[in-house]
Amino acid sequence: MSDLITVTDPSTLETIGEVQVSITAEVESAVAAADAALPGWAADRLTRLALLRVWAEEVRRDHDALVAALVAQTGKPVVEARREAASCAATLDFYAGLGRYLGGRAGTLTDGGEAHLVREPIGVTAFVTPYNYPATLLIRDLAPALAAGVTAVVKPAPQTTLVTRQLVELGYRAGIPREAVSVVVGGSEVGEALVGHDTVRAVAFTGSTAVGRAIGRLAADGVKQTLLELGGKSPSVVFADADVDKALSTSLKAGVVNAGQMCMACTRILVQAPRYEEALARLTELAGGLVVGDPRKETTDLGPLVSRAQLDKVRRYLDIAATDGTIVTGGEPVAPDGLPGHFLTPALVTGLPVSSPVVQDDIFGPVISVEPFDSEEEGIALANATPFGLAASVWTSNVDTAWRAGRGIRAGAVWVNGYNRNALEIPSGGAKLSGLGRTRGVEGIEQFTELKNIHFSVGG
Repeated sequence: MSDLITVTDPSTLETIGEVQVSITAEVESAVAAADAALPGWAADRLTRLALLRVWAEEVRRDHDALVAALVAQTGKPVVEARREAASCAATLDFYAGLGRYLGGRAGTLTDGGEAHLVREPIGVTAFVTPYNYPATLLIRDLAPALAAGVTAVVKPAPQTTLVTRQLVELGYRAGIPREAVSVVVGGSEVGEALVGHDTVRAVAFTGSTAVGRAIGRLAADGVKQTLLELGGKSPSVVFADADVDKALSTSLKAGVVNAGQMCMACTRILVQAPRYEEALARLTELAGGLVVGDPRKETTDLGPLVSRAQLDKVRRYLDIAATDGTIVTGGEPVAPDGLPGHFLTPALVTGLPVSSPVVQDDIFGPVISVEPFDSEEEGIALANATPFGLAASVWTSNVDTAWRAGRGIRAGAVWVNGYNRNALEIPSGGAKLSGLGRTRGVEGIEQFTELKNIHFSVGG
């Protein structure tokens, strides 16, 4: 492993900076500091919640700089980067309030004793974060964890190390102790050293299912609590009685958000047969109107993929689609505004068997399969026909159909007549190979706690 990580702008391919990789001793030091800080941090709830609120204020104050860093390091359009920065402040504010939640319960037992169930911080927690939403996905898990009273060591994706440090520095400016939240830098070797450390009692990871499985195995060796949000192959199921135009425009935008580099991206659009040909024509028209361009421009819908390796991976799937089915539109490398980065036009593919890797795999790029179905039962079966179960949407004007499909689809979230309607108040997470555990909501705090039963023997 090189001693330095080079952070590159995926749209211009210019070097943004270099970061020193953490050595084993630095991982050891960060974990030891977090462990030493844990008792004091866990004991003073009001102080830590107040600091979360100040951190939110610092994020808002530094909004423009954070947005610029997100655009430069991820390649996401500036409009999407603004949403990401705003979500961080909103999440910190939310858990600054919800952190007053006590959890637990008390009651009289059949033996006459009294039991008091309390929730206590799980302990030092490792946070391993991805490149696609480096700010949102860190704060989504870190804010409830800090509210619960854990201390944290963060290992960001190499591509977004600098913006992660920038965000954590805003926390330090707010008064978050450096021992309570620290950042280590590197690739898989650093991640393994952190996750496998005996003192680390929990792991929060967002990323691919392959890496999540490896982290899960490593965590299991130490009997660590895991929060894993992994890959997805999320469908929109569009019934014939739906507002089809709204369903298609919403689903398409959800499929190409961040150039398709989103675990909850809508990568399959299933349309009931009577509306299928109409839907395919409309999707083709809509896809042709999307702007692939400089992510710093307000009018850009899709920026570049994060790296050449990711672009090459997506193109390999497009080769399969061209051989085994039809690429209706898109899938072409472009150089908008003369930029040399990893740009690709959004692709719609059809005619593939459900067993195709293009239908089954989490491609992580702007590739959407459009598939017909006949009956309600077939639509639900198709939605369930991949190993993933992170999210799905159902589009219909019939409440009974919506309810049956919502219950029948195996996913952590099913949105009816909408897509990507995540809310801080409601937990999210995956089914099947899309993950374990839940984040957001009260469950986001409970994820980072352990239940303890304190039993009182009363009256002899």
